[in-house]
Amino acid sequence: MCNYQTLYHGAAGYVIRCPHCKGVQLAFGTSVVNLAHAEFECFKKMVTRLADDHYNSTENEKLICLPLPADHVMMLLTPKELTTLARMTSEVQALLDAYDILEMPSGSFRAD
Repeated sequence: MCNYQTLYHGAAGYVIRCPHCKGVQLAFGTSVVNLAHAEFECFKKMVTRLADDHYNSTENEKLICLPLPADHVMMLLTPKELTTLARMTSEVQALLDAYDILEMPSGSFRAD
């Protein structure tokens, strides 16, 4: 049974994870998706890459299709929403990286 910890909570959504199974749940807008740790990392990279593109449209036009791990399921976002999601996933990835370091066995670090 999962015991979730909150990694992010804001007006646009939340991200929680189970420290035991490493599952991540991301809620953004009206979408909620469950991701494995590795899937979240790939999702974050894709969101960041898309957010780095410049869109020649209004900030509130839903024109960005973001595929999700489920077949035939996508998020449809505005450039502004994509920027918000990119910031959110970057903050969460930094926390996940820190937790990975903290959860390493103490003998895993090697001083050179």
